[in-house]
Amino acid sequence: MAGFSSKSTVLVSLLGLLTLLLCSPSEAYSNHDCCLSYTKVRLPRWALKGYTEQLSSEVCDIPAIIFHTIGGLNACVNPKEGWVKKHLLFLSHKLKRMSV
Repeated sequence: MAGFSSKSTVLVSLLGLLTLLLCSPSEAYSNHDCCLSYTKVRLPRWALKGYTEQLSSEVCDIPAIIFHTIGGLNACVNPKEGWVKKHLLFLSHKLKRMSV
């Protein structure tokens, strides 16, 4: 029974995360769309496959990191957040390991 409970908890958590991401107005749907605000959801590292940097000096109003998830979603996050910086470092190390 305990295994079933843990699996159920994980499933509910994942569904909740996906719901928040899908309902978030801060999603960027393509490279041509700008992030207008940041998502409040802290994304798990395992869900990330890459990112794009949005500069405020270009067409868009705010600087942002657009995380691309393995589920095909894009989420705009604040590049000044500590967890975002750690996730970027993780992704850069992952890329280095893949290129060796």
